[in-house]
Amino acid sequence: MKILVLFHGWGAAGSIWRRQTEVFGSRLRVLAPDIPAWEPEWFRQYLDELPLPESVLAGWSLGGMLLMEVLARHPGPPPGGLVLVGVAASFCRRPGFPWGQPAVGVRAMRRALRDQPRQVLQEFARSCLAPGEESFRAETEAAFRWPAPPESLAPGLDYLLRQDLRSSLGRLPTEAVIVQGEADRIVAAPQAKFILQHLPGSRLHLLKGAGHLPFLTQAALFNGILAEILGEGPGTVSSQQSAVSSEQ
Repeated sequence: MKILVLFHGWGAAGSIWRRQTEVFGSRLRVLAPDIPAWEPEWFRQYLDELPLPESVLAGWSLGGMLLMEVLARHPGPPPGGLVLVGVAASFCRRPGFPWGQPAVGVRAMRRALRDQPRQVLQEFARSCLAPGEESFRAETEAAFRWPAPPESLAPGLDYLLRQDLRSSLGRLPTEAVIVQGEADRIVAAPQAKFILQHLPGSRLHLLKGAGHLPFLTQAALFNGILAEILGEGPGTVSSQQSAVSSEQ
């Protein structure tokens, strides 16, 4: 039996993957852990407990960045599959890399966490949605509702400020399926194309009209992509091909 492991992003919890756990949980083992700390060591220990060749790992946003970092150094066998959802090679802009967020904005979020953590989370939640996805606002805000683990929020932003994974991409032990919202305002679409170019054998699904939460706002299409990766057939991918652009 395959294992599907879903790693959430900053400010959220494992429950944000509800549309995936409900669909796939009846026919395979699905894990969606609450990440207690944004540290590579936690991810290393978690992966060490998994039969990686039987596991398909999906990482979203910050969870995907840490997953990439750890897999690039992991001494064991590669996972049975890797899915990167809205993942940045470098979350912040760097010299020669203009597609990240301005570091000044991330620092401002970190300062605001001290006095207005609820407001910071709600503003971030709204930014995860693209124009046209307003019907998901209440559900999205609930997924980022305070109290989130306060000890994890600031360190997560610190990681995004400092980490640059561009040089690690070539060391990943497996190819990846990249799922990216074309209208993502948190991680811009060129980030996914950069990863595609620097991760041999990878494939990109660029979802039209989707923001930073394609597994929520375009769940049927996203689950079809997952089903294909898990060897369950094309699912909804073939029936909704007009909504997704695939690159290889």
